[in-house]
Amino acid sequence: MRSQVQAPNNGRLRFQIMMVVVLLVSLLVGRMPAQAADNEGDPAVQEAFQQLQAGKRLKSERTYVTSEQPTVYLTFDDGPSKLTNQVLDILDREEVKATFFVLGEQAKAHPNELKRIVNDGHAIGNHTYNHVYKELYSDFQTFWNQVQRSEEVISNIVGIRPQLVRAPGGTATNFDANYYYLMEQAGYIIHDWNVDSGDSKRANVPVNEIWQTVKASPLDHEINILFHDGTGHESSVQVLPQVISYYKKLGYTFATLTEQVKPKQFAITKPKWSRNMSLKQFQALVDQTQQYAAAHPSPTELATKEEKRLAQQLGAEAEEKAKAKKEEEAEAARMLAKQAALPLQVHVLGGNTFAIEPSIYKLHANQIELPLRYLIEKMGGKVAWQADTMTASAHYGIYDMDYDLVNRSINLFTLGKQTASYSLADMNMQDNQIIVPLRKTIVSLGGRITNAVIDPDYREVSMALRPLHFFKENNTILTNSLFAMGS
Repeated sequence: MRSQVQAPNNGRLRFQIMMVVVLLVSLLVGRMPAQAADNEGDPAVQEAFQQLQAGKRLKSERTYVTSEQPTVYLTFDDGPSKLTNQVLDILDREEVKATFFVLGEQAKAHPNELKRIVNDGHAIGNHTYNHVYKELYSDFQTFWNQVQRSEEVISNIVGIRPQLVRAPGGTATNFDANYYYLMEQAGYIIHDWNVDSGDSKRANVPVNEIWQTVKASPLDHEINILFHDGTGHESSVQVLPQVISYYKKLGYTFATLTEQVKPKQFAITKPKWSRNMSLKQFQALVDQTQQYAAAHPSPTELATKEEKRLAQQLGAEAEEKAKAKKEEEAEAARMLAKQAALPLQVHVLGGNTFAIEPSIYKLHANQIELPLRYLIEKMGGKVAWQADTMTASAHYGIYDMDYDLVNRSINLFTLGKQTASYSLADMNMQDNQIIVPLRKTIVSLGGRITNAVIDPDYREVSMALRPLHFFKENNTILTNSLFAMGS
């Protein structure tokens, strides 16, 4: 009987053991994909995660501008409230600008005060939605959600998405390296302070205690001073004129915080909050914050993007103009080359027609220039050159022209009698040839240019000259008559 009873018991035991093994295997297998997923992703993100887990702060690459004058940045947290209008009245009277780190729930409850802050020219910062530490610092996702919720409220009321953020209670013992890194990935700038007015140490801090705290605080070139304009901070309102007067007498100016102002930030200390983050969670938060940054660029990023766009546009326009200019110059060069290759057709009325090859003449200053000897000999005249005196004598019919290259002068003779003299005459020496203008030379020899065609595809000159046989048959005609006939 005993053996018959034990057999079923042994079977059940084996079955139970088998089920336990199956359960353990399934649990192990079920964990494997999650572990693999944690190991997936961007290597840079994994590296950042490891460094942040070790407590190392990874600061974003951002440049700031130091104010030229000693500057105080008055900041007010926890509002807006019914006290905010009193603060704004004082700031308006003192002609001072400040920065208000507002709570989303307070902005929702006091929209008119928020609007006045903006309309009066002050800056807005985000102070989360409800200021509840346990919610904000239990995990980053909750902190992020509150910042986003508060931002939506502010945006709906005044159309602004604050880039500046102040952590309730400050970052010391609240922020870890992950908080800083993820907020900076989203483009936010975290501001603590370097002067605490002490107006929130407890309820109803006396005015004189706040004043003594401020007065005892160390001076710096840039001072970010913490005040509160939330309910219960009447003392902060009362002491404010005295604080402003104090810093003015010390030579400080007042300004709002901007993205160009280097933030005052506390050093990272061990958080008093217990929280854990896996690589998978971190990767999701990095994606979330970076997507936000891409969707909400800062004013500086927008300005930089616009400057880059304008620079690219101007560069493209300049490149297009340069290209067009280059093409115009190339076309002009082609036209010049083409024109330079055109022969000059010369028609002598009552005489012969001949062509002057492009290698012999050129266009210069709207006139045709060519060698004196070539022109005179083509017309049937002669040219004699005296190298020792750098002079040339051109003879055509009853006309003689003496060219003096040294003095740049021309003497004109008719029937051996000098009839004209020209100083600073158009002539120059090129390749051992005297180059002269066609029209002036023809006129000086008693002729005239009756027509000239200078087209891109054709060049022609027609001239009227006294033929040489006319001079031989009428060598006693007076010079003045000859000039009259040739003009």
